Formats: sequence, structure tokens, C-alpha cells
Amino acid sequence: MGLLEGGLKMELENKICIMGMGYVGLTLAVAMAKKGYRVHGVEIDEKKLESMKNGKPYFYEAGLESTLRTVIDKRSLTFSREIPSKQYPVYIITVGTPVTEDTKIPRFDMIKRVSKEISRVMSQDSLVILRSTVAVGTTRNIVLPILKRQIASPRIAFCSERTLEGKALEEIFTLPQVIGAIDEESLRRASSIFHKITPTVVEVSSLETAEIIKLLDNVYRDAQFALANEIAEICEIYGINGYETIRAANLGYNRTNIALPGYVGGPCLEKDPHILAYSLKKYKFKPKIILEARSLHEKLQGRIADRILKWASSNGLDLKKAKVTLLGMAFKGVPEVDDLRGSASVIMIKELKSRGFKNLCGHDFLVSDENVRKLKIEPVDITDAFNDASIVIFMNNHPGYRKINLIDCLKRMSKPAYFMDSWNMFDFEDVFSKEKVHYGSIGRR
Repeated sequence: MGLLEGGLKMELENKICIMGMGYVGLTLAVAMAKKGYRVHGVEIDEKKLESMKNGKPYFYEAGLESTLRTVIDKRSLTFSREIPSKQYPVYIITVGTPVTEDTKIPRFDMIKRVSKEISRVMSQDSLVILRSTVAVGTTRNIVLPILKRQIASPRIAFCSERTLEGKALEEIFTLPQVIGAIDEESLRRASSIFHKITPTVVEVSSLETAEIIKLLDNVYRDAQFALANEIAEICEIYGINGYETIRAANLGYNRTNIALPGYVGGPCLEKDPHILAYSLKKYKFKPKIILEARSLHEKLQGRIADRILKWASSNGLDLKKAKVTLLGMAFKGVPEVDDLRGSASVIMIKELKSRGFKNLCGHDFLVSDENVRKLKIEPVDITDAFNDASIVIFMNNHPGYRKINLIDCLKRMSKPAYFMDSWNMFDFEDVFSKEKVHYGSIGRR
């Protein structure tokens, strides 16, 4: 009798232990609990753990808090700091996989640690599913050998997280789940588990195929946006409007679908191209387009900072005293998040400070004042953001910024002033000219 056969064993398969309650882990845990699984989440951070136990997520995701409270009240989701000693039929690894800031080499320490913890308590029949974004070969070459120290033939699969941050609880129930496994039994069980969450499961032929698909999803988007930003830079050289150019090129011509320019970052796009490049090093292959696209994004804030410095110098601003306001600290504004990982604002702050700007402040509709201060700038309310500011830079496109009274805001800026509309949210050139405010954007000087 197979593990999925029989009432008792079907009931056991319904219990899942998820290792790591980060963004990926917590949203998955809540979604699985909502669908009827009995989920236990493991998180070593005491502060985060206490918050989740009280039904309060420590990050913002649309619909997450209400759903978390519901599944906790139903006792479908529980938490602990350490992995339970009792055996679970299914373990899912969702710990973070950052890259080092200087070398861009992926870290494996967290995956190794939780793999060892699982190996000590799992049974021969336990299924281990890796969901963290990893270098190709990680499941087979790092996780599997650790499990084999305790279990002769571990069941193991890879099923990547592919949701859009800000819409995770909506997409997790609709997006196809791509699954690869070590053997047919592991593939069958993993597919059965995720079929309960989403109607579409894509089974692929190997662990490595599933691993690389997640990386390709993100390097594709990264390259798309890089093309848009390079076109914007070309338009700046010619003194033409990059947004107008791209929109006109796309209009009614289905073979052209260029993205609009803007800052590109976040916890996935900023690292996944580097993770893929690392995977290929042992084959002595360097992905040129992928890395060049990432490099273009990583240099964008420096390019904008140089432009602002040139304007400030030509207008005689005292860089130490001139107030610079950054609007939108999270890495994106649509859909709205409070996530600072891979945020363009974090890089822009460093670039501006390295050029001599000292009086920096920031605003975000969701990021807390405490977290803004951690970036070593002063938080500011939206009503005060423009007061006596010499430079205002829109860093993300949160819809709330479109609702500001632009004319009133420009009047309250120190003159001369620079207004960097990075996302081209405003188009009132006569207003800017009248208020003696220089207007710029990505794609327009």
C-alpha cells in the first residue's frame, strides 16, 4: 500500500511542516492552511515568531493579516522556533537564499542548516520539498546528500515560488506550480499536495529543470526592463521623450511590446541573475545578456545621482544643507508592499551620500518610520515632504503619489528646485516651468 493510499495515511499526508517563515514561507503556510492542510511553521526569529503567533504578519501583503488570523483561530496553522521532534510526512524548505553584497555569490548556509534539522527528525517515508530559489543543482548536490546521511533513499522534490509580491495570496491559488523530483513517487506526492492549492501543476523531468525555470522567469523580466531603460537612456541622448517614444512604438503594433522604464529591484530580480550566473561558473559559461541587463539596472541610480549632482552644482546648491526627499522607499509601489529588500531607494541613498548630499529624508505609505531611520535618513510625512526641499525624487510609483496636489507641493519647494519624476506620473511641463522647478524623469532630462 502506497503512502497516499488508505484513510489513515491520507490523513497523515495532510500535515505539513514549513521551515522558514519569511515572505515565501508565511504566505505559503497561510495559503495551505486555508485549503485545509494542518501546517506548522518554524521560524528562529523570536520577534517575528511572537508577532505571527498573535495573528500579526511582520510584513505587508494584501489580505494576509485577515487570513492569518482565520487559520490560527481554526488551529490550522501553528508556529514554533525549533523543528518539532515528531515526524511530519511533508517538510517544505522556504528559507532565504541571498547573495553576498560584494561577490554576488549565493549563500547556502541556511538551506544546509534546515536540511540537517529535517534529516534528524524525518522518517523514511517523509517527503522534502525545496521551494527556495536556488542555484541549479542545489537540491541534488547539497540538500539530498545531507538527507542521505540519515535516510538511505530520501523522497525529495523542488517546487518554486513564483507569485508576485503584493498579490501573493491571489496568485498562489491560480498560478501553475512547476515541480521536478528525484523519482516518480516523489513527483506524484508533491503534485498531489499542490493540486489541492492550484488547478494546474506542471510536472517536469528533473530537479534541475524545475530549479532553472524559476531563475529564467526572473532573468526574462530583468532583461525586458533593462531594454526599456536602455531605450530611455538613448532617448535622453537625443533629447526626446522616452515614455512617448515607447508608448507610440507599442500602440497597435503587436510585434513590439516594450516595457516602460523605471527602477528595477526587489528580493528576486536583484539576485536571481547572479544565482544563475553562479550556477554556470563550473561550466565556464558567462551569460552575457543576462549579466549586462542586471549591470544596467545596478548602475541606474548612480546615473541619476550624477544628473542631479550636475544640476545642483550648476545652481550653486550647498550639498550638505540642500534638502533631498525620496518618495517611495519600498522596492515597488504597484502592487503596494513594504519590502525594502533590493529597493532602488537603498541604493540611491548610498549614491547621493557618496556625492556629498547629507540632508536626506524619505517617505513611504507602508514602510514604517523605524525602518526608514534604519537607512540612516529621516522619515517625513507626505505633507512635509516638499517643504523647503531642493530636490524631490520619486523612487516608486505608489498610487498615493498621484493624488498629491502637485501645484501646491511645487510652490512649497525651495527654489531653484529639481523634481525627478522617475515613473513619469506627472505631465504638467507648464506648471514646472512656472514654479521654477526643473523636471526630469528616466527617459527625459
